[in-house]
Amino acid sequence: MTPLRVALVCPYSLDTPGGVATHVLGLARWLLEQGHDPVVVAPGEQEVDRGVPVVLLGPASAFRFNGSVARLAVSHRQRVMAVRAVADADVVHVHEPLTPGAGYATARASSALVVTHHASFDPAHLATTLRVRASRLPADRISVAVSAAAAATARAAIGYEPLIIPNAITMPPPAPARPAGRPLVVFLGRQDEPRKGYPLFAALAQSVPEADFVAIGPGGPGATGVRELGRLDDRAAAEILDQATVLVAPNRFGESFGLILLEGLAHGCAVVASDLPAFRAVVDHPGVISWFPVDDVVSARAALRRRLDDPPPPAAARALAERYSWDHVGPRIVELYGRVTTRATGADVG
Repeated sequence: MTPLRVALVCPYSLDTPGGVATHVLGLARWLLEQGHDPVVVAPGEQEVDRGVPVVLLGPASAFRFNGSVARLAVSHRQRVMAVRAVADADVVHVHEPLTPGAGYATARASSALVVTHHASFDPAHLATTLRVRASRLPADRISVAVSAAAAATARAAIGYEPLIIPNAITMPPPAPARPAGRPLVVFLGRQDEPRKGYPLFAALAQSVPEADFVAIGPGGPGATGVRELGRLDDRAAAEILDQATVLVAPNRFGESFGLILLEGLAHGCAVVASDLPAFRAVVDHPGVISWFPVDDVVSARAALRRRLDDPPPPAAARALAERYSWDHVGPRIVELYGRVTTRATGADVG
């Protein structure tokens, strides 16, 4: 395929870690490696090297939704800036296209358009609003959802059936042998967000004294027995995950995918996680993953101790994550780019 200029629009601020931003940046880096010309357009103010060209739209406004906080670029100036940033792209790929602000504005203004739906929630109270917003997007767009849960939300809210192409992960190199001594248990995510379940992780730290506990991510309340490292860059977080024996994902609700599980597996960790349908749909292998009922500390403690007593080989964990690497998922997305480009130009770009 002829190299494409691809504008990837993330509605959420790049200054705050999150699954959608991780997905968008990972896709952009993979596209660059494949010889394409990507640019990421998103809210944010931190000028750091993200490995790909980025157009930052400035400070985001915070909105509470689905048990989380969405940080969006909603001002008129930011919407205009975003539309201008994607104007010369061969393909515009907007993630969460119905969110207010820059994402929705760029989706409405683009002809060769791919959109990806990530969220899973009950859309009943927003159904009318979402259907109206969807009706104003280009009718010939290609719509994607990252999971069956996200597809069900899109179908219920907007009335169409998106293609399912999962989130993907950038596979790290194999980790060196884990150090001898006490095992390390890690939490990855925002500790001050109720749906992430951090209090359960903190409770495990109090009741499983045979392991050390580390939390990566913002909002740490100072839990006893947990070394709260705050937000780390990708390299520093990878170094911790390479040392960890188990990643615990005590998420409570509102998850449409299990990207956090894949991050742990990719670094060779066993996983102990809440039994959420969206998590099981990503990977469900009893040799590597143990489940516990949501908010059930007793079951979580038992599952964690079993994993600590008999951790799987890191290679087995990595093999499960490999199925979701960009080398597997990326070509499916690029095929869609070729389809929308052909529609928009009437020419064969292959």
